[in-house]
Amino acid sequence: MANYELAKLTKYQAKITSQFQLGELRFRLPAVFNFFRRNTEIMIPSHNTIKNAAKRATGEIAWVNRSSRSLGTSGEVYNHTGTIGDSSILVPSWTPYDDKIKYSLKQGNDKIYELDEIIAAEMLNMNINFTEGLEAAAATFAHANRSGVNVADGVEGDFNGDNDVFEIQEDVTNILKTGFRAAQIISSTMMLNKWSGFITILCDTIGYNKMRALAAQGAQNATNASFQFDNKEFILSPELTASASALGYTKGYFIAVPEGVVSVLDWIPQQNRVGVVSSVNQYGAIIHPVTGLPLAYHTYEARSDEQGNAGDRQDVVTQTQFFTYLSFNHAPLSVTDSSPLQAFAFVESV
Repeated sequence: MANYELAKLTKYQAKITSQFQLGELRFRLPAVFNFFRRNTEIMIPSHNTIKNAAKRATGEIAWVNRSSRSLGTSGEVYNHTGTIGDSSILVPSWTPYDDKIKYSLKQGNDKIYELDEIIAAEMLNMNINFTEGLEAAAATFAHANRSGVNVADGVEGDFNGDNDVFEIQEDVTNILKTGFRAAQIISSTMMLNKWSGFITILCDTIGYNKMRALAAQGAQNATNASFQFDNKEFILSPELTASASALGYTKGYFIAVPEGVVSVLDWIPQQNRVGVVSSVNQYGAIIHPVTGLPLAYHTYEARSDEQGNAGDRQDVVTQTQFFTYLSFNHAPLSVTDSSPLQAFAFVESV
């Protein structure tokens, strides 16, 4: 029930033990969002220096375009002419994310929970809401920004241009079939697309389970719903399962991301950074304990009759909003509909 009505002192109930409480307040670590957080500064000067208001753009990130030319075979010529290269710009876009809590001064008067315990419970739920919400936002960005270009079409798989997914045939009856070599095929496909080095692979639940089974055939390590083998890190992203299913993929779905090509920028207003207090409200910031992300808060008090909200007739209500502005980004490419994020999926063998 709402408003902690089940915790009224008149029911003489004992507080639930911490171990039992963990079941209700459990959450998954935001492995995908923390992966994006590895790169937080992609601008010089810092985006926090340039952006001083929510309505102001961050600025532009300049990058040099690839100028592809076939080599000539004419030898020395006196009147050789070249072409001038080009550059492009990336302007980060920002999305606000927030959660709000409320409590009243007399809310704990008739309960076994003291007011500070009620506030702590509200804060814990707020932190969990951000943990789950930011993880979903990161997975959504990765899926929505998968590349629409893959030059490895037909090399032990087919690129589905309608879904922007490289499809790998799976035959569980034969270990030499491509499904058992999916990690190898992903590596070679990425190299054919000129991405080399360490690769992080975001997996839906089915794909993660299958890759984990394959990795178990040799050395592996596992922490925080991720594991590594063959110069790759595999991260479980259950949020991708629904996205894959919407495209018709139910046998395993993956998004391969080269090292250092994705980032999430964060920003909060300067009043929250320094902690401004006025006669009517307060600005401040806290660190989100799971991601290390700074969260701004704005709080104020108001006189209120809170009898209908587990408070009292002559009460004081405190309203607090926690928020941040985020900009998810991937390294820009000049080829239309191309990005560094390549999607893969298992399909039935034919």
